[in-house]
Amino acid sequence: MERDLEETRGAKLSPYAISRWRGNSVSAAVSLRHGLGGSVLSLNAASATGAQILWMAGSMIRGGMADLVVAVAADPYPSELVGRALGRNGSVARDAASTPLTPGRSGMIPAEGAACLILEGESHATKRGAVPLAEWLGGGCLNESYHLQAPDPAGSTLENLIRDVLGELPSSIPDWISLHATGTTRYDSVEAQVIQRLFGERMPWVSAFKGITGHALSASGLLEAALLVEGLKRAELPPLPMGIDESLGLTLPDGKKPSAPKTALQIAQGMGGDVVVNLLGAAVEL
Repeated sequence: MERDLEETRGAKLSPYAISRWRGNSVSAAVSLRHGLGGSVLSLNAASATGAQILWMAGSMIRGGMADLVVAVAADPYPSELVGRALGRNGSVARDAASTPLTPGRSGMIPAEGAACLILEGESHATKRGAVPLAEWLGGGCLNESYHLQAPDPAGSTLENLIRDVLGELPSSIPDWISLHATGTTRYDSVEAQVIQRLFGERMPWVSAFKGITGHALSASGLLEAALLVEGLKRAELPPLPMGIDESLGLTLPDGKKPSAPKTALQIAQGMGGDVVVNLLGAAVEL
């Protein structure tokens, strides 16, 4: 909308302007392009949006509401005005480096991103001869009801959510944890405290993708889920994050990668208190 108004500067707007600006414009365009006639849901949970989309897609299939869901998340690079607002609230890093979990972290590095995952029930996938890449084992979505921008420093909602989601695992410990890890001081600290309380000396393998990809905002959760799927499919793990802040108190693995990961836990948090957790598993033959 900002770009259209800036380019026209009072001239006659396109008759498609409102279609471009409205909240469901992207989902409407995707549905039209691909003939997707099912329920179209446009979600917004700030930085937790992509993970929330994944959680809702898995929940819809598990609950019998759908056989197949196309889960899409995308976000452009922030405009100058939006970037300025993010800078004023302390979200953006002071320099060009994104360094989640490190002593010098000062915020996120915004990035443009998009991801798409297709989820379907086992019987539907079997009928069409699909080869699964991974499995959505479960998840959860709650709101901390604490603050419009800052996370609850106690992290109790996130901790309880992780406990509930991992309750179905025999060991209650996943092989791999993907942290939200934006590089902001408060959010990184809360996540570190929570997983240290939960796992202590039995800490799973940890990744912080935004140090490499930047923060793709609402797309980040689904983008990182796609990377988890790829790791589970390849039976490989990324390197541990480098230069972890010792004051976070994390007891990380000794650097020796465990054998092929079978389960991966995704953590996502968004301004406004949205907290999402997804548990993914290596694919099983249908």
